[in-house]
Amino acid sequence: MALIVFACIRPLLIVLFTITMCAATIQSVTTKFTERKRVLTSHTTLHNISKIKCVERCNKESQNSMCTLAEYNKSTKTCYLSVDNPQDVLNTTDEMTGVFFFGMMIIFK
Repeated sequence: MALIVFACIRPLLIVLFTITMCAATIQSVTTKFTERKRVLTSHTTLHNISKIKCVERCNKESQNSMCTLAEYNKSTKTCYLSVDNPQDVLNTTDEMTGVFFFGMMIIFK
């Protein structure tokens, strides 16, 4: 009797497992800070802000394609949000300035 019940439930379990696997996609943002870099252009300047708040603001605005890079100056605590491409980042001798690079990571469970 148990074998018959399992035989009837097994196709349903396979379908549910497949649906669960497809629905378990998680997106997370990876962030890398590179010192001695500057953005070419910026559209928003945030003063007296922490590095974490700078990253959070760019992540939030990236949902509307309004931020791809964020420049941060450690000494002035200034954040510059930009839609520049990573290839457009400029080198600088100022070791207090750097750029946050963002990347999307997709994880399948």
